[in-house]
Amino acid sequence: MKSKRLISMVVSIVLAALFFSGCGGEKQTSSKKSGELQVLKTWSRKDCTAAPIIVADKLGYFKEQGLKIQYTGDTQPAQRLPSVLNGNNDFGDAHPNNLAIATEGGAKVKGVTRSIVEPPDSVTDTHLQHMWWISNKNGSIKTLADINKYPGKVKVGANSRNSCVDFLSDILFVKNNISLDKIEWIQMPDIEQVLSLKKGLIQIAVVHPPFYKSIEESGIGNILTTSRPIAGENGGTYLYYFSDKFIKQHPDEVAKFVVAVKKAERYINKSIPDEKERAKVNKWVSDAIGVPVSANHYYADDGVIKDKDIQQWIDGSKTSGALPKNAKVKVSDIVTHEFDKYGNLGSKPDYVVKE
Repeated sequence: MKSKRLISMVVSIVLAALFFSGCGGEKQTSSKKSGELQVLKTWSRKDCTAAPIIVADKLGYFKEQGLKIQYTGDTQPAQRLPSVLNGNNDFGDAHPNNLAIATEGGAKVKGVTRSIVEPPDSVTDTHLQHMWWISNKNGSIKTLADINKYPGKVKVGANSRNSCVDFLSDILFVKNNISLDKIEWIQMPDIEQVLSLKKGLIQIAVVHPPFYKSIEESGIGNILTTSRPIAGENGGTYLYYFSDKFIKQHPDEVAKFVVAVKKAERYINKSIPDEKERAKVNKWVSDAIGVPVSANHYYADDGVIKDKDIQQWIDGSKTSGALPKNAKVKVSDIVTHEFDKYGNLGSKPDYVVKE
């Protein structure tokens, strides 16, 4: 019943977004000329997804492809995908389960390339992993096993529901024989979880970069686990997506975007061992989002989407109850391989998409 209510709610949001935008059969004209540059619109980024867009902008990678990014202001998480459907924004980024839930509810969007992934084992800096699960070192939960011993429910912070936090936490708790009935989810932004953990309002914070710095500076952080051991590379999988309508009408612009953003992501990965270069990237992101940054995410060098990884996220949504067990959404409903050649390592550093 809970699953049906959730799907109904998603359908309502999607349909409302379409209705109020009047986005019927009209041609989507969201990509406009700015001089010789074509504009792609996206919401203003104040979180851990900002780095590739900022770096591609700073280093002129979008301009190389004839693109210009236009920020449209703050958009609440629940309204981001509808804003892409109604043309207020042209692209977004999300985990596969977010796209699966929306698609099951009737949304017509497709992931076009991979973004965030977990770093390989050769990258030992845990700041580059997708998430940390952290308890207060002065509290009673020192290890994952202590969760079962805690009196009553354990309050766990989550920046949003039916997202990466659910997907990875479900796997984590099952692996450690922790009943999901033991967990009470408390929704709040990552930055607020730090203070809440300190005050005892939650027992476990689940945070992303760049907010690790705040945890470390608080002096209370006890790392229970990080995300890579939970699901390997797939634990961080993030996709850039466009509406089906935009892809059909503006395939060249999507291709240009993929080339530019993947070039920026490879640049960020290469900056990791270089202290000065890494500090430069961190400062650019910090200045843009207004939060101290000690690390960004790690990104897929090869942007080609792996269907088996996407299926794991769909299955995880069914496990969590975010999708009904009989949901019909398939991998091919939420991703396209049309742009694979633009996101892989075969693209030359100076490659420019020709219309």
